[in-house]
Amino acid sequence: MSLRRIIGAGAGLLLTCSLLWASPASAAAVKPVPITPKTFSGSGDDVFRIRATTSRGIALIRHTGESNFAVWTLKSSGANSELIVNTIGDYTGTVVFDTYSWHKTAGFKIEADGTWRVRVAPISYAPLWKFLKATGVGDQVLKLKTPIKGFHTLRYKHAGGSNFVVYAFPLSGNGHLLVNKIGKVSGKVTIPAGTRYVSVQADGAWTLTRG
Repeated sequence: MSLRRIIGAGAGLLLTCSLLWASPASAAAVKPVPITPKTFSGSGDDVFRIRATTSRGIALIRHTGESNFAVWTLKSSGANSELIVNTIGDYTGTVVFDTYSWHKTAGFKIEADGTWRVRVAPISYAPLWKFLKATGVGDQVLKLKTPIKGFHTLRYKHAGGSNFVVYAFPLSGNGHLLVNKIGKVSGKVTIPAGTRYVSVQADGAWTLTRG
């Protein structure tokens, strides 16, 4: 075999290796589709689409009615993904969607007997949790000024009669379930380092205190 052929074959091998090594970096460089804030409204059962995204977002939801009210996120196939609201009658609250990294939301399905309004936005639009103690009623999402560093705790109290759920979310990656109780409860848990957002799902008044 000539020297030219050997050099040519070696160059081809190096090119192939370079492509193989470059592939993971290229895949890692792909960024999630950002969420564009947008408001949808209607009456009764309905479905609306958004640009499919794995980015974590919030939905500010309002319903005026007397019967069951449920909101599902939808996969790109149109199949149900996350049940983010399931209640009866009037409802006002803010909930998180794309809770885990494998979720990808392409739309929302509404089951309602009355009028409703849904505003979809990035989770960064959540209101700032300014002080150590936060109080509220019903479903809400809060944003910390900076991510949690080191060993910190969260004391909680709920005065409602149904589910009380608290999630912690980092800037990226999966959410962490901190509390999942029913009724009037209180307690104390640790907050994972890196937490930037906290969501509360509740049917009554609640208090969260950082420590």
